[in-house]
Amino acid sequence: MKIQVLGSGCKSCDTLYENVTKALEKTQLSQTAHLEKINDIDYFRKMGVFSTPGLVIEGELISSGKVVTQEALIEILNSRK
Repeated sequence: MKIQVLGSGCKSCDTLYENVTKALEKTQLSQTAHLEKINDIDYFRKMGVFSTPGLVIEGELISSGKVVTQEALIEILNSRK
């Protein structure tokens, strides 16, 4: 599973990255998922993210402009197993 956190390095972006990391550990997907931070503004636009942070899973924009909670991320990840 390919997961991307889109952001310029702001506190919200870092928090979302941490939440995704913890959710991956709790769902035991940390071994199989590929998590990366993207800070390319052109890529943000391409994905439809005009307010960071953005969350993309398997090429699908999941959220933009908010920090998704660990609990919500666990639900999202479990639905994609």
